[in-house]
Amino acid sequence: MPSPTPSVLAALLFVAAAIAQDPPTPPTPPSPPADAPPEAPAKPHFVVRRWPQDKDAVVAIVGPRAISLADLVDHLDARHYPGFRNALGKRPEIQRMLTSDLVAPWVRHLADLEAMRQTYAAEIDEKALGEAQSEALRQSFQRWLDAYVEGKRKAGRPDELTQAQVNLHLARFQLEQGLAAEAQGMLDYLEPGKFNRQQLQNFFNANARAFGGQVTAQHVLIQHRDGGTGILLDSEAYGLASARLADVKARIKPDGSNFDEVVPRSDDQRTARDRGLLRGLHRYDDRMPAALCRAAWALRDGEVSDVVETPYGWHILRRVEFQQQVFVLFTDDAIPTITQVMRRALQEERLFQARAKAGVQLKL
Repeated sequence: MPSPTPSVLAALLFVAAAIAQDPPTPPTPPSPPADAPPEAPAKPHFVVRRWPQDKDAVVAIVGPRAISLADLVDHLDARHYPGFRNALGKRPEIQRMLTSDLVAPWVRHLADLEAMRQTYAAEIDEKALGEAQSEALRQSFQRWLDAYVEGKRKAGRPDELTQAQVNLHLARFQLEQGLAAEAQGMLDYLEPGKFNRQQLQNFFNANARAFGGQVTAQHVLIQHRDGGTGILLDSEAYGLASARLADVKARIKPDGSNFDEVVPRSDDQRTARDRGLLRGLHRYDDRMPAALCRAAWALRDGEVSDVVETPYGWHILRRVEFQQQVFVLFTDDAIPTITQVMRRALQEERLFQARAKAGVQLKL
């Protein structure tokens, strides 16, 4: 299986330009019977932005800067998918991306990039940053490609890819995930993970419970974003969600003793049926948003959190218990793991500090 070589990455913009001019055509849905009455399209209950009529609409506010839909489109066009702006105005399948599950993460990552630029401007060398972001893209695409090939292999399908196929997958991947890789590349640049033994020892001593420990928490979720696309709800639905959140907050006793009674009001009914329990949360858990893990681990057993916002909505957490599943010692064998965790911890702190300082507000 060919891997994305540096020459492939260098040629990415040209490949992406070709894709943007002639993007893949989605399957055509079956036509309704000839005698079926026409159905009125359902009005989405989330914020809908169209191109180009909404190009000046603000999608995020970061410090003094209001980021518009045009800013987002221009960034994607310049950095990740040349021809995107032109295709957006001409091809319905590209236009539909603005109401898909792609657009909210795009906005979030672009806002994070702007927040970090505003906060850490004095530390940034553009050339070195660009190299870190290219490497982050290469690594993230290689992981995706490995998983894609493994899926084909398990399904008994041919798993050999030509270089042309790899290039096409890479172009599509960069459109969909390029902003995420760009944001991760900035974090990798700001915190490259070069620590001496004493620094690692100090971090381990201060965070020993994070190695092999896990937390069980309960949560109530009030969704202020669409469950399918992750896009912010429109003003009417958002107002109703805000009212439900206020009601839930008012019902929870300060000591959390009636949390079980409030859990059924959660929008996350699958978890609510299990008392809203989130079991086995590691401190840096890829299964959950960082804000949720961060909040759960900051609580003491039995304590209730303030409102925690994630891409899913507003959460209120009650920590149930902490368990130390594995006991880790500071040894030479453990140093790679400790290095990885320390780097992730510092990157998370950088990102949350930048968001707080810039007062990031997401509008889509």
